[in-house]
Formats: sequence, structure tokens, C-alpha cells
Amino acid sequence: MASIFIHNLEVPTSIGITEEERSSVQTLKVSIDIETDLSAVCKSDDVQDTIDYAAVAESVKALGGTERNTIEKFAEDTAQMVLKDFQPDRVIVTVWKFILPDTEGVSVTIMRP
Repeated sequence: MASIFIHNLEVPTSIGITEEERSSVQTLKVSIDIETDLSAVCKSDDVQDTIDYAAVAESVKALGGTERNTIEKFAEDTAQMVLKDFQPDRVIVTVWKFILPDTEGVSVTIMRP
């Protein structure tokens, strides 16, 4: 087992509990740990034998086009999309939001088989 990591992908989106918060675009940072078998690509050196991390990143950015209330929902939607579209063994998604004063940010991490 091995992992492909996407670190701190910037995703502009409308997110928040209140209408006022959702009225302006915020940038989330999304990190994704995609656990999968990389033995085939390690032998072949052929990108067809691995998960296309650029395609994952573009798909996550596309999720930003839908308004949501919570980062928990964004994390869940991201995990389900990765599982469905890229078939890894497991995915771990962390989503950071930068709205709470006096903090670097708030994050949620979810793991899905």
C-alpha cells in the first residue's frame, strides 16, 4: 500500500452557515491522502497505471462550484467523489477554512474506505 498526497489545494467556493457568509467567495485549502496500490506504476513507469492526481485536483476544484453550509459536507463530497471516480483503497480528506479570528484556521479531517 502507498499514498498519493495532494497538499493544500486552494479551492474557491461559497461556504458558510449564514447567507452573509456564503455571499462572498472564500478559499478553502484541501489536502487529500489517496491510499492505493502503486506497485504497477513503480514497475512500468507508465502514468496509465496510477491515479491521475491532476485529474483529482481538477475534480476537487469543480466541487467548489456548489454552495455548501459546512466544511464537513465539502470533505464528505470530496471523499465520495475520489472513491467513486478514482477507486482508491481509502481516502483521507482535510479541509481548512480561514474565517475564525485569532486562529490559523479551522479544519476537519475525514477518512473513508
